[in-house]
Amino acid sequence: MDTWQRQRLRPVVVAFFLATLAQLPGARAEGQAQLPKPDQGIFSNLDAQVRLYDPTWLARKPCWQPQSQLLWQVHAGLGVFAQPGPPAQPAPAICPPMDHADGDQLPDLWDILIGAKKTALDNAPYGSPYRQLAYPGGDVPRSEGVCTDVVIRALRNAGMDLQQLLREDIARAPQAYPMVRKANPNIDHRRVKTLLPYFRRHWQERDPGVQRIGDWLPGEVVFMDTLPAKGPDHIGVISDRLGPSGKPLVINSWTDGYRTAEMDLLAAIPVTHRFRPPRDLSTELPRALRLLSWQAPAETRQLVLVQAASAGSTQGTLTRWQRDGAGWQVVGAQVAVDLGRAGLAWGRGLLQGQAPQKREGDGRSPLGVFALGTAFGRGARPVGVAWPWRRTGPDDRWIDDSRSPLYNRWTSAALAGAASAEVLARPDGLYDLALVVEHNTAAVVAGGGSAIFLHVSSGQPTSGCTALAKANLLELLRWLKPAARPLLIQVADL
Repeated sequence: MDTWQRQRLRPVVVAFFLATLAQLPGARAEGQAQLPKPDQGIFSNLDAQVRLYDPTWLARKPCWQPQSQLLWQVHAGLGVFAQPGPPAQPAPAICPPMDHADGDQLPDLWDILIGAKKTALDNAPYGSPYRQLAYPGGDVPRSEGVCTDVVIRALRNAGMDLQQLLREDIARAPQAYPMVRKANPNIDHRRVKTLLPYFRRHWQERDPGVQRIGDWLPGEVVFMDTLPAKGPDHIGVISDRLGPSGKPLVINSWTDGYRTAEMDLLAAIPVTHRFRPPRDLSTELPRALRLLSWQAPAETRQLVLVQAASAGSTQGTLTRWQRDGAGWQVVGAQVAVDLGRAGLAWGRGLLQGQAPQKREGDGRSPLGVFALGTAFGRGARPVGVAWPWRRTGPDDRWIDDSRSPLYNRWTSAALAGAASAEVLARPDGLYDLALVVEHNTAAVVAGGGSAIFLHVSSGQPTSGCTALAKANLLELLRWLKPAARPLLIQVADL
């Protein structure tokens, strides 16, 4: 909690019980390993005591990193566990480039996790008065600290100085920090509510829903809501072990009377925000094209790339790419998407699909490369959208009866004998903005899957479409240009 505030009784009494599990004899973990080489970060006297674990709740695959001589397990191109080589035989593929802000060849997420683990080993009691700090690189004595100090120290282990980064960002964009009347490098970065705008502006924001942990990575930073006042007031780092609740542990400094530790909080404490460090997105499209063994045609100058960690993923990311004289360049930020409730399967688009193939009603989003059809919604064409637009009415349907001659077709007439059809003017808002994905439309195969769209997210897995926040979908539609012949790529790592 915030250093300068007196703590009051929390409404979630069970959280105190969970917080007592600091030693966590029942925590679940596999693949224990020591640091593969000396770390370059904080509390170096604790390096030998750090133990790291293979996060088995994640889909992973091995790769070899020659520079560090480490055999990595990666999830969506991000290293989540490593052990010293040599690589197993037959040798796995070479690892994709991994971001490491401090240049030590350990990826940022892992460096942050290691830093958080060392704060837990340091085991400082909660609490710290207001202190004058050096700048940059200032810290309170390691014998004390609050929740924000855990994150500050964890990021510093990865070469990221939150004190300096936040101060520079406040000077650059003061309007983003209305709570800061006068910048103060002694305390601004130690306030939860002041840190949130920084993370939202510069880090990758992920779905905070704790029911789907298959996308939660060790080293991520989470904001939590523990007090009656609305909004986050606590912060911690996701661990590489599951607690007795079956959720990842949180490395944090809980409150008065506790010490920094790994605690089983996620089952009882609401998570408001979840973040990953910034990534160099320039490598994402080349990696996706290699996975597909495909190159975009010369006339295509815009690509929409959806990536999933595995064919079983129900969440992924979307990035926009534009080609100019310098080649493909990423446009804007990477955003989160929801995928099919059963993951993904190969669709019928511009690539010859592999097994398994998408089928009607299988709950899977299609893998492959697809043209984009008409955008549609219940209202008039949104301002700034040049893409073909169709306003939906109460009679608009998309036929999903595989026995109908109109299967996988939009019709505004009666069902014409079809047993079932998707209502396009939905009352729940999912199709207030939507974009047709040309899956199984060129030569319709009965039962091959129908009504595949990009549409507004409900925050849950879809029936086979790809869904994203309404604001992100509107931004995408405004960016798409018919003359650029855009295509959609959907790819999974595993």
